[in-house]
Amino acid sequence: MGWMTTGWRRPDSYGFAVVVALIVHLLVAGLFLLQWPESKPRMAEPVPQHMIANVVQEENKAVKQRREKAEQQRQRKALAEKRRAQQQRQQQLAAKRKKEQQRREKLKQQQLAKQKAAAEKKRKAEAERLKQQQLAEQQAAEQKAQQQRQEQQRQEQQRLEQQMLRQLAQEQAAAELEAQRQAEIKAERAAATTLEHTALIRDRITSAWRYPPAVAAEMEVTVRLTLVPTGEVIQVQIINSSGHQGLDRSVEQAIHKASPLPVPNDIAVFEQNFRHLTMKFRPENASW
Repeated sequence: MGWMTTGWRRPDSYGFAVVVALIVHLLVAGLFLLQWPESKPRMAEPVPQHMIANVVQEENKAVKQRREKAEQQRQRKALAEKRRAQQQRQQQLAAKRKKEQQRREKLKQQQLAKQKAAAEKKRKAEAERLKQQQLAEQQAAEQKAQQQRQEQQRQEQQRLEQQMLRQLAQEQAAAELEAQRQAEIKAERAAATTLEHTALIRDRITSAWRYPPAVAAEMEVTVRLTLVPTGEVIQVQIINSSGHQGLDRSVEQAIHKASPLPVPNDIAVFEQNFRHLTMKFRPENASW
């Protein structure tokens, strides 16, 4: 049949074909039943060609209408899709233009901001330069004034130092004179004290000295005494012997017997002259 050869089908075309086929079969079955009682078999009459042609014509017309309707729907749908695509392109183009305009506006704002920032930076730099210049001038003036004050102070300090040096020199000279006078007095006193206590020590030792007989008057014994500030004798050393052992021993015995010896109370004189004392003894100075 004609609708079976077409490449495009819709579900409702199958229903119509089934209905037509069913009608044809019913007609054939009805004719067959009508002729069943006859003794002689009768050939079924074929369906008239004009009926089949009408059915086919009707079917082709319906198919054509459906195709036209489908084509119209397709065209409307394609037109709608085209319009939507155009609208989308127009919207995209408008969005692109808006975005480009926004970009240009933003770039313009950025350039204006940069120019404004550069101008502000230049203004601040100029203000800072003027400020630094004024500060430098002020510092230079202050430094100059300070140098003048320092120079005045230096001169005044130098004058005071010179005056102080002269005064110190005078005082030092007076102190040196006084120290020299005191040293001379102290030396005189130390010498007198030394002579006095040396004589006392000699008297104390000679009074305790008993030398042996058969010695010559010219025999001499030199001894070195080691004393402590209390006058105690802690060591006696024969420096030069008389050549007579008995005479030497008698001097040592006399010194230990006379200990403690009369030493001065002045510790400086003691340390200088009596810590280690060297003395000479001759028999002519001894008493029996």
